[in-house]
Amino acid sequence: MRLPERFGSWRGRSGRGRLLLVAAGTVLAAALLALAVAGGGGTGGAGGSAAAAPVASGATGTPAPTEVVEPTGTVPPPPPTPGPTGPTEAAEELPPRLTPVALTEEAAVGNGVTATVEDLEAIEATGQGPGQVSGPAVRVTVRVTNGSGTPVSLDAVAVDLSYGPDATPASPLEDPSSAPFTGTAAPGADATGVYVFTVPEGQRDALTLAVGYQAGAPYLVFTGSAD
Repeated sequence: MRLPERFGSWRGRSGRGRLLLVAAGTVLAAALLALAVAGGGGTGGAGGSAAAAPVASGATGTPAPTEVVEPTGTVPPPPPTPGPTGPTEAAEELPPRLTPVALTEEAAVGNGVTATVEDLEAIEATGQGPGQVSGPAVRVTVRVTNGSGTPVSLDAVAVDLSYGPDATPASPLEDPSSAPFTGTAAPGADATGVYVFTVPEGQRDALTLAVGYQAGAPYLVFTGSAD
């Protein structure tokens, strides 16, 4: 039996609708699958990054200990300390003093160099240096004679004076009359030097004069009174 024409037309339209619905469902399913894949890839990427972080942290952590290599050869000993080539006495140690002689006698070192006290007098000195005080003093004139065969420098001559039973050191004064030793004494020549020391009145009866003609040489010693 043939259906009316309108029924045939409805069936055709219904078939095409079902096809459209199937196609739309397929597209939707594909879209959902694509979203799921995209979401899973992002999560995996983040996870990958998170998994990579410990590697980077480990790379900047404490380095592995370095192996210490012990020397296998023999270490040479340090070079020996060179010994002294000059005098070994302590710098602050004073030269020895020879046996004292009277102020009127000649004192000899033993190598041809001798010394004598040419003059010793009590004066009123004028202090010119910083901290020096004018007053009672003793002026001493010393002569050094070079009886050796070589020149003797007099620039380092040392003259010291002490007074009283306790041998109190007398302070040197830069009085206008002072004239310390300078220059060089040739063999057979002599020279004089003038020195002024503060000595209180009443303390001049026991004087000790020491003369060192050069550094390290023994002191020539004179004792006596200036009164």
